[in-house]
Amino acid sequence: MMRRQVALVVALALLASVVVFVPPPVPASAATISGSGSVYAGIYSEKWESGADLDALAAAAGKRATFGGTFHSVNDDPGAAVPGQWSNTRELLNNIWLGQATPFANFTIPDTAAKIASGAWDTKINNWASHLELYLNLRGGRSLVLAPLQEMNGVWVPYKCDPANFKNAFRRIVDILRGRGIDETKVRFAFAPNGWTSPGCGSLDDYYPGDAYVDVIGISAYRWNGSDSVQKVMGQYVDQLAAFHPTKPIIIAQTAAWPSGTKDQWIRDMFSWAAAHPSVVGIVYFNHVKETDWRVWTPPTVNGGWKDGMQNGTTAYKWPLSDWFRPGSLSLSLTSGVTLCPQGYDCDTVTFQDGGGRFSVWVDATGGLTEKSFFFGNPGDLAFAGDWDCDGVDTPGLYRRSDGYVYLRNSNTQGVADVTFFFGIPGDMAVAGDFNNDGCDTVSIYRPSEARFYVINELGSADGGLGDADYSFLFGNLGDKPFIGDFNGDGVDTIGLHRESTGLVYFRNSNTTGIADFQFIFGNPGDKLTAGDWDGDGIDTVAVYRPSNGMFYIRNSNTQGNADAWAFAGAYSGLAALDG
Repeated sequence: MMRRQVALVVALALLASVVVFVPPPVPASAATISGSGSVYAGIYSEKWESGADLDALAAAAGKRATFGGTFHSVNDDPGAAVPGQWSNTRELLNNIWLGQATPFANFTIPDTAAKIASGAWDTKINNWASHLELYLNLRGGRSLVLAPLQEMNGVWVPYKCDPANFKNAFRRIVDILRGRGIDETKVRFAFAPNGWTSPGCGSLDDYYPGDAYVDVIGISAYRWNGSDSVQKVMGQYVDQLAAFHPTKPIIIAQTAAWPSGTKDQWIRDMFSWAAAHPSVVGIVYFNHVKETDWRVWTPPTVNGGWKDGMQNGTTAYKWPLSDWFRPGSLSLSLTSGVTLCPQGYDCDTVTFQDGGGRFSVWVDATGGLTEKSFFFGNPGDLAFAGDWDCDGVDTPGLYRRSDGYVYLRNSNTQGVADVTFFFGIPGDMAVAGDFNNDGCDTVSIYRPSEARFYVINELGSADGGLGDADYSFLFGNLGDKPFIGDFNGDGVDTIGLHRESTGLVYFRNSNTTGIADFQFIFGNPGDKLTAGDWDGDGIDTVAVYRPSNGMFYIRNSNTQGNADAWAFAGAYSGLAALDG
C-alpha cells in the first residue's frame, strides 16, 4: 500500500559548525571489508608454543580463533637477522601462523616518543624488521596486523602522553618497514590506543597518525570490575573513533574481564555487541595472568561465555585473511549490504537535515547514497516530512518551536514554503501523519509539558492560525520524544514515544489514551528515532540515527534486537522517513 506518513525529526544539539562527511572514493584495487553482522575472534595465548595452544582451544571451544595476539619489543633479538639462525620474532609469529591464525602483533620501544621520532632507534627498528622478514619469507601467505607503540595515550608506557611526537614516531616506524618492501600485502598497520586516555594526555584523536599510515584501528578495553557494561568498557570509545574515522575497520585489540559472577555473561554480550557493531571486525582476548587472572582458557577448561561466544553464528573464522592483504588501502564498507525493499515495492527512504538547513534525500533507506539535496528553512527549525498535497510524494516541513509556525513545501527542491500557518504554542513539537486514512498528511502537535497529543486532520494556510485540534489525548511520560507510524498496516498513523535515555520505544495502534500496545528497546542512549515502511509491506518499523558515529540503523520489525540494515550518514541535525 502507498504509505504517506512520516515521522517527527528531532533536532540535535551539535557543534556550531556542522561538517557533513563525504566518504572518499575507494581505489578499485583497495580491499574492502565489512563489519556487518559478524566478527572475528582472537586470543593472546600464554604459551610459547601458541600454535598447539590455539589448536587445543579450537577443539575445546568448537571454533578456531582468527587472530593470535603477540607482544614484541625492539630488543627481542640481538642484532640483524641471519638466515638459518634462531629468531625470537620469527618463531613467535610463526607459532601463531601454525595455529591457523593471523598474528595481531604489538610492537614497543622502551623510550620516549620524542627519541623514537628523532631517529635514535632507527638501527634497532631495522634490525627488528629483518627478523620480521624471516617470518614473512616463510611464504604460504604469511601476514600480520602490526600495532606500533600501542596504548600511547596511557601513562604506563615509556612513549606516553606526547601526541605530536607519537605521530611522528609511528610514521617513522611505518616508513622504515615500507622502505624495506614490507607492503600492505604482508602487513597492515594498526593505530592501537587505550580506550580511555590518562588525565592530562589529550584525547584519542590527538594521537591519530593519519589515514595514509593507518589501516586498522585497535583499542585496549578491559573490564576492571564486575558491573560495567560492554558499552561502558569499549562501546563509547569505539563509537567515538568510528565517528572520526568511518572508513577504518576497528579491532578490540586487547580486552579481558575481571573475575566475577558476571564475567561469562559479559563475554557473551561482548561477542553479540561486536558482531552487531558495523565498525568492529575483530576482538582479541588477553588470556594471561597479570593484574588478575584474566583467562578464559586454562587447558583443558574453556570459559562458558567464551565458548558460547565462539559458537555464535555471528562469530566468523577465516585463515588466511587474504582479502585484508590485497594491494591498495583497506577500507570498511559503510553499509550493511542488506537491501530490505524488494524490487517493485513502494518502500520508504529517509531524508537527513544538517545544521545549515540542507536536506539530503537518499535513494533508498539502506544504501547510504544521496539522490538529491536542497536547502529549506532556517537552522534550528525542527524538520519532518509528509504528503501535503495528496500526490503520493512526501516533501519537507519545518516547525519553529519558539512561535508555533509551520512551513511546508510541496516539492523536494530548494525554495520558500508553499504552505505556512500557526498551530500550537511555544515549546510544542510537530508530528505529521495521515491520522484518518484519507491519503493526505497533516501536522499535529505533541505538548511535552502535558504529555498530550493534539490531532487535526486539515492544514492551515496564508500564515493564519489553524484553530482548535479535532481531538486530544494523553499518552506516555514527560520527556519522551514523539514519533508517528502505521504500526499495524490499517492505513491510519498513530502515536509512539521514544525514551532517548534508555532506547525504550512504545506506541499505540489507536490515537487514544491508554497503555502502550507494544514496547521494546532499540538502539543506544542518545539515538534519534524515526519510523518507516522499509520493506513495502505497509507496516512502519523503527530506525535510529546515532549522532556519536553518524550511522543510520533500521529494524525491520517492531521488536527488540539488532539492526537488520545500516548505512553511514554523517553529521546531521535531524531525519525523517520519506515516501517517494
